[in-house]
Amino acid sequence: MTVKKPRNEIKKLTERLREVTYLGTAIAVLQWDQEVTMPKKGADARAHTISLLAGLVHNKFLEIDHDGLLSGLKKKLDPSTRAKHGTGHSARKLSPAEATIVRETWRSFSRERKLPETFVKEMAELASKSQSVWAEAREENNFAKFAPYLERMVEKKREEAKLIGFEGSPYDALLDSYEPGMTASEVERIFTDLKAFLVPFLARIKKARQPQQMKSAQVPIEKQVGLSKKIATAMGYDFDAGRIDVSAHPFTTSFHPHDVRITTRYNPKNILESIFPTMHEGGHALYEQGLPHEHFGTPLADATSLGIHESQSRLWENMVGKSLPFWKHWYPKLQKEFPGVFTAPLAHFYASVNTVKPTLIRVEADEVTYNLHIIIRFELEKALLEGTIEVKDLPKLWSDRYKEYLGITPKSDKEGVLQDVHWSTGYIGYFPTYTLGNLYSAQFWNTAKREIPDLEKKIAKGDLQTLREWLRTQIHGHGKSYTAEELAQRITGEKLNPDHFSNYLKEKYEKIYK
Repeated sequence: MTVKKPRNEIKKLTERLREVTYLGTAIAVLQWDQEVTMPKKGADARAHTISLLAGLVHNKFLEIDHDGLLSGLKKKLDPSTRAKHGTGHSARKLSPAEATIVRETWRSFSRERKLPETFVKEMAELASKSQSVWAEAREENNFAKFAPYLERMVEKKREEAKLIGFEGSPYDALLDSYEPGMTASEVERIFTDLKAFLVPFLARIKKARQPQQMKSAQVPIEKQVGLSKKIATAMGYDFDAGRIDVSAHPFTTSFHPHDVRITTRYNPKNILESIFPTMHEGGHALYEQGLPHEHFGTPLADATSLGIHESQSRLWENMVGKSLPFWKHWYPKLQKEFPGVFTAPLAHFYASVNTVKPTLIRVEADEVTYNLHIIIRFELEKALLEGTIEVKDLPKLWSDRYKEYLGITPKSDKEGVLQDVHWSTGYIGYFPTYTLGNLYSAQFWNTAKREIPDLEKKIAKGDLQTLREWLRTQIHGHGKSYTAEELAQRITGEKLNPDHFSNYLKEKYEKIYK
């Protein structure tokens, strides 16, 4: 009798996973092209192409267990892992890395096999078409044009939640795909406490003395492009394994750790509108480039969760990019690159960069108000999914929440309910990960400063590589070996603790708004 060796089985599973992943990157390339270079009339054809490929990827992934390979490996998980994930078979112990591959692949497989091929293809086609219509509706400030597509999307996401199954809210089934283990009720608890801190804190800042503002100035876009590349390079972004392009909504796409692309946008009157998106997307890209390429296709080369992913982008954008040490190094370079434009003292520039002022646009929001934008979106999309509100109600509800939480009201749907791409592409359940990322980023930042005592001095001298290497060791290199909660515990010594974020805001902004 021949006994199968676990390592040979793992090798076979890895080969199958890699094939699925390579096929999936074809969709990613098409989606990247749709955002960056595709002509407007190509939308319908692209939707059909993506739909076809999505069905092929779905079937290819389900075929990894056609001979019971994955099911058999699942039985070989060690006792502690079996107890944690509900399996009860006695079997030869797998190594921690092998157990991660099996455990996380089984998790994805169990979810995917509940979705019929027809549903997957319909969802992909709808998302592609809906995204194009959203872009047109946003440009035309015409919510009515997009509303039928959003209604259909909500119906499909309810169907998806029902197919996958849930115990509490249907929102749980969708949230779990982005932030494994997190529930709507837990997000609600965190957001309620956070809102209770943010609203009065914002009110106090509004009453405080406002810092002097920088005047807008004309800055040539071609020079902004060069500066973005210099900052990304300083962060450690590998341009031999990536590139920067332009899109209306900045994003990061990873086809492989050796091909990770980011986009930004440029405003000739405000250079910060390119610098901060570049650092934000650069943080995402550093995570993707830092995943172990030798494990490509397996969970060992996947990010832990979108909340952890967002912690990387927000840490670079805010904790680093909006810090005084960062600008001690980069502000003189800005003045040299654009003579006569940036004439204010560094202290005034720093305060201006960190101005707290409620804005209608999420991606332009400051650190204090940003999470209120996310809380509004979470409350509305959860209510949509649960059927307590309808799509037609969104513009008014959006306006009412902005008035209540931020004290401002959208003048149009373009700067209101139509500003985000997420709902058009089916990313319902995604928004909470932005705020979770903010909370994790403060917790990781505090630990980094403790473990690298001269970190801020290094940043002030232009050294961003020390932080990049710390993040690579602590977070990037582990793939999905740990859950978000386990990773936070391992790095910081405690689970997610929102107090780190609120204390960070108080310490920083009480100095600026004396």
